[in-house]
Amino acid sequence: MIRLLGRFEVHVNGVPVAADSWRSRRAADLVKILALDPSQSVHREQVMDLLWPELSEEAAAANLRKAVHYARRALGAEEAIRSESGLLTLWDGGADVDATHFLAAADAALAANDQRQCAEAVALYGGELLPNDRYEPWAEEARQRIRSRWLALLKAAHMWQQALDVDPTDEQSHRELMLAHLNAGQRRDAIRQFERLREVLREHIGVAPDKETIALYQQVLAMDGDEPVLPEQRAAVLIATGLVHLNRQEFDQAERLARQALEIATDHELPHEVGDASTLLGLVASQTGRWYDTFRAAFVSSLHQNPQLAMATYDANLCMAEYHITGAVPGTDPVTYASELLSLAESANSLVGQGIAQFMIGESHLLAGRYPEAHTWLERALRTNRGTGIASGLCLTLERLAQTELALSQVDKASQLLDQARHIADTSPMRSHLLVRLLGVHLEATAQTPHSQFEVQRSEQTLTDMRKTCEPCSINFHVRAATITAHTGDLPRSRRHVNHAERIAGLWQGGPCTAAVWEARAALRAAEGHNDQAAALLREAAHEYGRAGRFPDEQRCRDRLQPMHATPVAP
Repeated sequence: MIRLLGRFEVHVNGVPVAADSWRSRRAADLVKILALDPSQSVHREQVMDLLWPELSEEAAAANLRKAVHYARRALGAEEAIRSESGLLTLWDGGADVDATHFLAAADAALAANDQRQCAEAVALYGGELLPNDRYEPWAEEARQRIRSRWLALLKAAHMWQQALDVDPTDEQSHRELMLAHLNAGQRRDAIRQFERLREVLREHIGVAPDKETIALYQQVLAMDGDEPVLPEQRAAVLIATGLVHLNRQEFDQAERLARQALEIATDHELPHEVGDASTLLGLVASQTGRWYDTFRAAFVSSLHQNPQLAMATYDANLCMAEYHITGAVPGTDPVTYASELLSLAESANSLVGQGIAQFMIGESHLLAGRYPEAHTWLERALRTNRGTGIASGLCLTLERLAQTELALSQVDKASQLLDQARHIADTSPMRSHLLVRLLGVHLEATAQTPHSQFEVQRSEQTLTDMRKTCEPCSINFHVRAATITAHTGDLPRSRRHVNHAERIAGLWQGGPCTAAVWEARAALRAAEGHNDQAAALLREAAHEYGRAGRFPDEQRCRDRLQPMHATPVAP
């Protein structure tokens, strides 16, 4: 019997295999891979690709022979793993595997659509698949398959809270709990459930509760109760409804509701709601080509607000500001734009506004490759933001200053700045945005070190443990991770990160994000031996970077073309 759910454990003839019998970790990995396959048979070349993607065929084959030897020894029988016609088979395909039993029971219960049968299948779930191998690419497909069945069972069994423990974004489960509270007359609990849904969706820019959930929330607010409808609850309905209009591209309606919500939130000094309304307004403006004017107006209004509300306006536009200020929209000079904002902030005597504008000027110089100017402005922003005590402004400045130090080959200084920023991010309400950005820069700092692959895996673990991460803020992390793992030969992991980055880049239309994905995919294609495809991707990336005024990035792509003997792009 082989246990994969909750922990890895093997019993042979009813006797457990001692943990110290697995003298080779790869021997245990081999058994896990075979046990995860429905037929319990996997071709030896596929195993080699999964476990030793960075090695030559000859070296991987030698390692596989050792792994088979040690696995047979641990299992106490030569016939435990049979090798025939290139196939490796575990116990002639007859091993008793708990994960297999669970999936079979889950599929039968879900097909029967029987609540009681689904609840019985739930009892067979022994825990997360191979928790000690959480970050291994070879286990990812099976992990997602089992997680998907587990979630489906919980919902079919009407175990709504347990379903949210698995997937906090599952809207049906939130709605069913709201409905249960409503039917029980628990108005406050129903309101809190909707607020939990809003909180988890906040990390997914532009994602709203659906109309059915919003209608239920309005029904909850209309219930008789001791407490009146609060301003933040009114704003929540407006914002959620506005996001529905946004996703239908009904921009006028979305903007109208965003402005109504922003007025309520500003009047009652509600930073969360100011942020959510500003995000909706920024998304409308971005998709209708009016972001610069809209953000300037919001920035001017924020100069006369308290520091928390002022910073909430910028935090809400963080992802969109990076897209626009980093050259995605040619024709607008970001330094000139940010300098105008700085003049407005100085006239209003707003330190928060000055810190934001100084940061934007420094960031613009950095991305254009003007490193001395970037260093000067970011140091100035750092002093200003330390004075305001606004965590997100300080953390963002430290992040960009660390990138500037890396560009100036000051790795130790960059690492010290990242350490400072990490301490701030870990306790910030903006942690889901800030930390993944810092981890991306950390991978930049360690890319050329012997332990770069380990740093990717450690960062993955950090993000997995967080559970909530802003997707747009994640793109640099995925690009860096994909490039590093392509260079170290971990191609399955590289493909996974490229796919993540590509999906996120799809939120925007062209620009440096798309170029960064092309550059990362070029590294992957080169590692796969497809130099012609890699060269084509690098040429496209160089062109897009140049078009956005990202000249160091453009030059890096051109430099990488040279060893491929590709035709260079005309400057």
